[in-house]
Amino acid sequence: MSKDLTEKKFKEHIQKHIDRVNFVKVNLTDDSSILGFIVKASDDFLMIEEANDFSLAGTKIIPYNRILGIRHSASDKVSKRIYSEESLIKLNQKIIDNTSLKDFESLFKSIKKQNFHCIIESRKKDQEIFSIGEILEITEKSVVIKNYNPIGKIDKKPRKISFKNIELINFNDNYSVVFRKYLYK
Repeated sequence: MSKDLTEKKFKEHIQKHIDRVNFVKVNLTDDSSILGFIVKASDDFLMIEEANDFSLAGTKIIPYNRILGIRHSASDKVSKRIYSEESLIKLNQKIIDNTSLKDFESLFKSIKKQNFHCIIESRKKDQEIFSIGEILEITEKSVVIKNYNPIGKIDKKPRKISFKNIELINFNDNYSVVFRKYLYK
């Protein structure tokens, strides 16, 4: 969360961006960032419709503890104007409404119920782990993914990911939506 704002002010700041459908840059703790439109927030998560090269690129869920700050600068205002004038802001309200941000367990259950594969970026010790696939099982502390590799082969053993290690969740993106059609069965 932004260091220069109280929690209450930070949440008001986020709600303002949601209400105004502002194009923003969300800066993360690992010096990376995500550009797009914040569509929903809870006490623990931020849901953003990622934008890339004037197209919407999928839904990202970011745990609050990974957020350093949110920018809405002059360049972001120009980007919003372009997205708007080109009629490119096509937010899927059904997905927004059907995605729970209450906690990790309800979040993954809602993604599974919508029949999306997801991408999970996690960290275990100093190792970054990229997982992609169908959600098989959800418990109070973890999610099990039927992971597949870049050539479309499904791993023999499903991948169990502890919620405490999750850094980012992505779904409804072109990569996972299209790639799942070409998996080796």
